[in-house]
Amino acid sequence: MHGFTDSSPGERRRTLNSIYRYIGYLFFIALICQCMYWDALPRALEDQFTEASFAEISQTFMLLASLILLWKIRAMGIYRHGTVLMFAFLLASLIREQDFMLDRIFDDLWQWLVTLVLLPAIVFLVRRRMRVLDECCQYMQQMSFGLFLGGFVTVYVFSRLMGRGIFWEAVLKAQYIYEIKSTVEEGVETLGYALMLLAIVELWFWARRQVAHAG
Repeated sequence: MHGFTDSSPGERRRTLNSIYRYIGYLFFIALICQCMYWDALPRALEDQFTEASFAEISQTFMLLASLILLWKIRAMGIYRHGTVLMFAFLLASLIREQDFMLDRIFDDLWQWLVTLVLLPAIVFLVRRRMRVLDECCQYMQQMSFGLFLGGFVTVYVFSRLMGRGIFWEAVLKAQYIYEIKSTVEEGVETLGYALMLLAIVELWFWARRQVAHAG
């Protein structure tokens, strides 16, 4: 039976830094949840989780932060093809979250804007598919991928299924209240966007280390 080898001081330092980040992520998620609670306290039930609520505003800021970090990561020369697709996907998500304001300009404007973002991204994917696949082979080995996949599934699968009216009507029966359904759906969505932001943060830290080692 082989014993464990001692870690180098550099490995120990990197491990401790990772642990500190993970603790910070824990407090970040807890703070989001607490802020949603504070935001709901003074509001009437029908005014909770409107477009001006903390959940909706925080989703926008988390998506913006993710886009800025992805821009910086690509500028470092890391995953130059994959980051384009991730940027397009998150930009489309950001536009989708602004549907209430965009629909004031004219109906379904957000759908046209999302199409303008995603169609070029799909063409880019088809034309650079082998380079994208090569980058996926590397990215899927990283912690960042697991976080991003978890956030994606949370927002675009779990929250959509949990947010179905028929589901809550089956759960609450005659006591069904739309605002309760909306509270759960928006809360789950916010968690998913937070996970995707943390995934991009982890990718950014990794990209900085790669650039530092290359230098």
